[in-house]
Amino acid sequence: MRVIAIANQKGGCGKTTTAINLGACLARLGRRTLIVDLDPQAHASLGLSRGKPDLDGATIYDALLDGGGFQGVVRKVSENLDLAPSNPRLLLAEQRLHLLPHGEETLKRALDGIGGSYDFVLIDCPPTGGLLTANAVRAADETIITVETGFFALYGVSQLLEFIEGAAGGSPRIRALATLYDRRTAFGREILKDLSGYFGEALFGTVIHSNVKLKEASSFGVPIVDYDPNARGCQDYMALAQEVVAEC
Repeated sequence: MRVIAIANQKGGCGKTTTAINLGACLARLGRRTLIVDLDPQAHASLGLSRGKPDLDGATIYDALLDGGGFQGVVRKVSENLDLAPSNPRLLLAEQRLHLLPHGEETLKRALDGIGGSYDFVLIDCPPTGGLLTANAVRAADETIITVETGFFALYGVSQLLEFIEGAAGGSPRIRALATLYDRRTAFGREILKDLSGYFGEALFGTVIHSNVKLKEASSFGVPIVDYDPNARGCQDYMALAQEVVAEC
């Protein structure tokens, strides 16, 4: 079971979009995949709700703090794709996790209980540091940082890398993914070149282009593979899934 945290310390950089659509594309490739929504905003849960959001019932909060397991929490989204949903109640988890012995390893312990059930687990982190993100990084085999190819692309990245390294307690495997790329602009191409220079081989070869269909799919509560398999966004995320699988 390969556990991947997807992180950035600011919103609007394609973090949740990547969790949803990479997960759906991995599932489409036949890999059993679980998406863990660790963001109290619950955007990944809403983006997989198929237009019928239901954030009541057991959530990732219960897996972390009320029994420490995923039984009764995981919901089936589609073939090979499951979701451990979130809701705003998760905001309270930070306080409670601080009171637990080794609270930063709570998610790792919970995931250990389902080892072998999935090929991939993708963790959608909150857009902040803190104990929830630390749990994700500690549980993960690697962390993908989504980086928007805009003016502030590299702003705060060094601090995020420092946080991830500290939370992981070692030398974690870190990858970077360029998102919201507009190849029509010289500025976008220059930023992508800067990202390549900064991250080197850690930058995925796949680039996620800016694509309105991705936003439309999220608004309907479905991944892009179900909404429009011919869209550029679907092609990009399927290419990313193939690149991730090839690294196994």
